Amino acid sequence: MWIFKYAEPTIRVITALLVVSLLGQGGCTTSPPIQYSGSKVLKGSLNGHAIQHVVVFAIDGLKQDTLLQHLMRNSAPKPGGLQDLLGAQVDAKGVSLTNGIAVRQAVTVFPSYTYPAWTSMLTGLFPGSHGITGNSLFFRKREIARYYTEYHVDAVKVQMENDFLSNDISDQVKTLYEYIGEGGGQSIVVHHMVERGSGQGAIRLDHSTMWSYQQNRNRAVDENTVWEAVQALQNFNGGTQKEADLKLPSVMTIYFSGLDHAEHIYPEDPERGRLEYLAFLDDLIAKFISGDRAITRNDYATPLSEPTKADPIDWRGLGDEPVMQQTVFILVSDHGHTPIDWDKALGIEDLKEAFEDFSSEVGREYHLETPTLVDDSAFSVVKSMFGFFHDGTISADANVVATVNGGALGLYVKHDQGEWTDTPDYKKDIEPMLEHLLLTLHKNQQGPESVLYKQEGRYVLIPYRYDGSGVRLLPGVNIDQSPLNDPAYPMAERRLKGLAWRLPTDPMSAPDIILLADRAKRLTYLNKRDWRVIEGLDMSKHRHFHSDHGHLNAADSLVPMIFVRGGYKGKQALATICEASLVDVTPTILDILGKLPSFDSALRNRPDETKGHSLKDALDRIVTHAHPSGEKNICASHMKATAS
Repeated sequence: MWIFKYAEPTIRVITALLVVSLLGQGGCTTSPPIQYSGSKVLKGSLNGHAIQHVVVFAIDGLKQDTLLQHLMRNSAPKPGGLQDLLGAQVDAKGVSLTNGIAVRQAVTVFPSYTYPAWTSMLTGLFPGSHGITGNSLFFRKREIARYYTEYHVDAVKVQMENDFLSNDISDQVKTLYEYIGEGGGQSIVVHHMVERGSGQGAIRLDHSTMWSYQQNRNRAVDENTVWEAVQALQNFNGGTQKEADLKLPSVMTIYFSGLDHAEHIYPEDPERGRLEYLAFLDDLIAKFISGDRAITRNDYATPLSEPTKADPIDWRGLGDEPVMQQTVFILVSDHGHTPIDWDKALGIEDLKEAFEDFSSEVGREYHLETPTLVDDSAFSVVKSMFGFFHDGTISADANVVATVNGGALGLYVKHDQGEWTDTPDYKKDIEPMLEHLLLTLHKNQQGPESVLYKQEGRYVLIPYRYDGSGVRLLPGVNIDQSPLNDPAYPMAERRLKGLAWRLPTDPMSAPDIILLADRAKRLTYLNKRDWRVIEGLDMSKHRHFHSDHGHLNAADSLVPMIFVRGGYKGKQALATICEASLVDVTPTILDILGKLPSFDSALRNRPDETKGHSLKDALDRIVTHAHPSGEKNICASHMKATAS
């Protein structure tokens, strides 16, 4: 979920939203036509079959378990829907796929939050390298804090200011779209926040889509996404889908944001909400693949009116087009979810009080940075309307920056008498502060599940003892020797190294200290100025969080990752890839399209465990049944959902 959540709708806020959007987008609500050039078709292959295009269905917040349960519940496949596309079969052993190849254990990055995850997928690198280490983060070299999705100016800028996020992603790394463009290909990116390198192919949110999100009309948002995708393809083909064969760009990413938003706020039973919403997305994907006589978008005559269906498109779909046979489809997500209690959330406001209480006791003043927020005041709205946004620079006296990312609380600590770029001294700068902070948290029933400390290019776990009156920190433990080295925390060691490790030229944006929320107590870290936390429970307005993510645990971390060659209809269940990371998606796409050497060359100075690796060889071997399960990262075909 990534779109800014506004407070009570008022004329002032509505006006600010529309005016700032016009400023950021130049008043344009539709994308210019993307001209097709036959000389820019990339020629790749999969298992010897010619592949020229990749379409990515990026579904925010979809747990792998949820997808498996959905496939098990729906026995009548609709043309172009997920069961049909994947070739899903259900029997006593579970779910198997005859058309698609799934990763049995596909793991996102850490923290398992939207911005770091999608940036990692589209760069092929872990967060420590590309710099986007959370939805909230701090760049030490630049002394700038970012709060991309909270009740904050950055949440406005990231969707309305061109290249705002792109400029925060390290200039030392490339996105998938930049690799594709350098190779002569073209990309279309519909509603996704990571768009660097896609040029005119970037389709941003229009006013009606943003307003639908604000009104909790999640389905309207994703309906608009499909409409925009179809409209973009018609533009790409010269304005309409004529009798000539349909053409696709090299890469097309279609981003569905609504599921994540819906499950955050679904009352009592988030899993039920997930399944209901996924069934709706299934219908949208079926329309995109198989066509529909009237794909429409939701439009508002005024911000206070009800939406109407507008601009119908008669779309014949991809299913019967020759291009279908030359296309690989990828179904992927960025994170899962875990149930939480919204009224137990710990926020920056709580932390500020805690730091003020114990600073005098530790012999050093700790000044916690507090985000500069957009609020509903007239002055704030005027600033928004004229673009006078805070640039993220932290206060001069701040020496601690806290970032809340659901299951993970990050703390950046300034070296005493030093600079932000200096490594803080553990004994002097961190240990006293951490002991008092942990004591305060435990006394308020907010004790964390684990404490992690960044030690050079890695994190170590800091054990401690709490006896009711004090906290004593114990020596750090390597992750592979800690309780986190367990299937309950998939790929924890690599993910934590991927957050901590960086080249000297990369951003300095990994926290010094990370506290993992105690999920057994349904705890999380949230901005308490978010209206879903402080207002009364009113389902007609904003809704409270009932699930969250950001943790290392499996529920937050395991996502679907499935590859389908368009038009392939298998007769028997295909094996699965045993394990892969979200960072493996970009090199796999580039390998399929024949452009992997550019990725390997650009990242040759980075250790293997800090970057993604192509899965194309495994895909080829599975389709040809060249290796049985148990060999070279190949596992059995059947998958089962847990009872989550």
